[in-house]
Amino acid sequence: MGGKSCRQLIIDNSLLIAIALALLVASVFVRVPLPTILLPAEKIPGLTLFGFPITNTLIATLLADATILLVTYFAVRKVKAIPTGVQNLVEWIIEAFDGMLTDIAGKEKARRWLPLFLTILFFLMVANWWELVPGFDSIGYIEPLEVAYVHSNYTVSNGYEKGSFLGLPSLVSKTVRLTDEQKKQAQQAYKKAKAEGHAYHPHPEEASGGYVLVPFLRAAATDLNLPLALALISVTLAQVTGIRTLGMKYWRRFINPVITGSKPIDIFVGILEFVSEIAKIVSFTFRLFGNIFAGQVLLFVMPFLIAFLVPLPFYGLELFVGFMQAFVFAILTFIFLEQATHSHAGDEHH
Repeated sequence: MGGKSCRQLIIDNSLLIAIALALLVASVFVRVPLPTILLPAEKIPGLTLFGFPITNTLIATLLADATILLVTYFAVRKVKAIPTGVQNLVEWIIEAFDGMLTDIAGKEKARRWLPLFLTILFFLMVANWWELVPGFDSIGYIEPLEVAYVHSNYTVSNGYEKGSFLGLPSLVSKTVRLTDEQKKQAQQAYKKAKAEGHAYHPHPEEASGGYVLVPFLRAAATDLNLPLALALISVTLAQVTGIRTLGMKYWRRFINPVITGSKPIDIFVGILEFVSEIAKIVSFTFRLFGNIFAGQVLLFVMPFLIAFLVPLPFYGLELFVGFMQAFVFAILTFIFLEQATHSHAGDEHH
C-alpha cells in the first residue's frame, strides 16, 4: 500500500509540475493581444439605418432576438400532446417559472405577467451567453491606431502590430504606443479631414504601424443604452400597472400615503417612494451594465495573461453570471409590478 501511495503521489506531483510548466510556456511564448476596452459601442463603418450608425452591440441584440425566435420556432413547429425535445424543455421551463411566480403573487398575477418575465429573462440570458461563443469579440475589422485614437475621443493610444493567422489578417502581441507628437498629428489631420468632408486616414509616413481590432459583435448589455431602455420599460410599466389597477388612488403613495398614521412621517415616506422609483432606473441600469461589462473585461484579461487552461473557470463563472443577471432583472420587474397593485391610501392592512 505504501509503495502504491508513493507512486500515486509522484504521478500527481508530476501532473502539477507539467501543468505549471505548460502555463509558464503559454504566458511567455503564447501571448494574445488585449482587445480594446471602450465604454461606447463601436460603430461598423458603412452600416447605417435611416441615417443612424449601426453598432456592434445592436447587431448582437438582433442576434439574440433571432436566436430566441429560432428556438421558439422549433419548440412550436410540431406541437405534441406528449412533448419531446425542444418543446418538452420549453414547457418544463415555463411550468417551473409559472409555479415560482404563483408562489410570489398568486395565480392570476403570475399568469398575467409571466410572458413579460420570460421575455426579459430569455432575452438577457441569450444576449449575455452569446459573449461566451469563441470569436464573438475577436472577429472584426482592423483599423489603424491613429483612427481608433480619434474615433475614441482621444482615449485609445495603444495598439498592436498587424500579422496573419491561418492566412487571415490578425494582430500580434507586440505593442505599439502613440507618442505625444503622433497624437498631435492625428488630431490635426482628423480635424482637417472632417472639415473637408472626407474620412481620416493616417499618412503612411506618419503612421505608427499600430492597429486596433474593432469587433463586429459585442455583448449587448455592455452598451449602456440597452440596460437603460429595459430599466425605463420596467419602471414605466409598473406605473402604468398601478394606475390601471388602482386609478388615481395609486398616486397617494407619492403624495399623501397612509402608512404610520403620522402625517409628517407619511409625507416624508411618500417623498422617499418617489425617489425610490427614480433610483430603480439607476439601479437596474448600472447593475446589469456593470456586471456584464466587468465580465467582458475579465474574459479579455485572463487569456491575455495566460492563454491556456486558466481562462476556462472564468467562462463557467460568466455562464452563471449571465443567467443570474437576467433572472434578477426579470424577477425584480415582476415584484415591482406586483407592488404597484397595492394601495397606500389607508384602505388596506399593512
